[in-house]
Amino acid sequence: MAHLKAEKTKGKNFSKRITSFLLAAFCFMIVISGCGKDARGTEIEQLSKKYSVPKEKQLVICTSHKEEVYLPIIREFEVRTGIWVEIRTGGTAEMMDKIESGLEKGECDIMFGGGAESYEARKELFVPYSSSENEKLNQAYLSQENLWTPFTELPIVFVYNPKLVSVTDAPKSWHDLFLRKWKGLIAFADMEVSGTSYTIISTMEQLFDEGAESLIPRFYEQLNGNILSSSGDILPSVESGKYLVGITLEETAKKYIESGHDIAMIYPSDGTCAIPDACAIVKNAPHSYNAGKFIDFIVSLDTQKFAMEEFHRRPVRTDVELLSEYGRIDLMDFDIKKSAAEEKKAIGIWREVTKKEGN
Repeated sequence: MAHLKAEKTKGKNFSKRITSFLLAAFCFMIVISGCGKDARGTEIEQLSKKYSVPKEKQLVICTSHKEEVYLPIIREFEVRTGIWVEIRTGGTAEMMDKIESGLEKGECDIMFGGGAESYEARKELFVPYSSSENEKLNQAYLSQENLWTPFTELPIVFVYNPKLVSVTDAPKSWHDLFLRKWKGLIAFADMEVSGTSYTIISTMEQLFDEGAESLIPRFYEQLNGNILSSSGDILPSVESGKYLVGITLEETAKKYIESGHDIAMIYPSDGTCAIPDACAIVKNAPHSYNAGKFIDFIVSLDTQKFAMEEFHRRPVRTDVELLSEYGRIDLMDFDIKKSAAEEKKAIGIWREVTKKEGN
């Protein structure tokens, strides 16, 4: 793998190569689109393009990442390796279900995206793989069975509206969220659709040493029944003043703030979790050798630096110096296996509590 020449321009060169690749692809599509093909002709062309690629140069990736994250990485991987990637997208739970339904037929090679606890909860879908880069990765984030490989570190943070909440009044700890003044004013997404929401609940359970059967009804009461349909609604709702505070990922908050939006971010004083999002090879993967190459690529030095500089994600490599713009976090001792084992039960309790309130 070719290394980029200058440390400070690695992210930019990475981006330039992606831009050039996509521009060439775009021009090619313009040319063929002018041929006036009907729908069947387009379908035949797509099938021809896929199957003209030798099997040893194919890879099928299921991903729950946003396009802005997965596309530059996958396209750069294609440019460097000559491997053609078929991309399938959706939510983490949705992708896991599709992988399970197609397991016997070998319909997917890689799951890319979603918290490590989701992989632990569905580990029967994956096969062990030890990356050639493992020695350079933070050992705290490695799967004991090598069933998944971490991609980036994603701390959970608080956000608040600085126009309506002063820095002194803003919640500093997880316990502060339960103060009466925040009742009904916390932006939180439905746990049935947001994996991050479950991680937030699990974090509180472990910090408070409290079971889901007690914590979930207590937290739902503090929300006053107000639940957002998507985690993507949290930051806009806080900025608009509909809610005063919210709980989200550092990556999401930093992107929003650096885009010029008026919200502020706080690292919880009593500790937080930073579960890595992960990647794993699916059982019966038809292109397992290429799948291993992709995992090695996403934890390579170049890609890890690019993810930090362009995506606001903390690297999992120990030899990457964290940019000064990242704040200091107090990490709790989060038990990923415990979280994974309790997920189904917690979601069942959440569903029951929210259903009762809805009647």
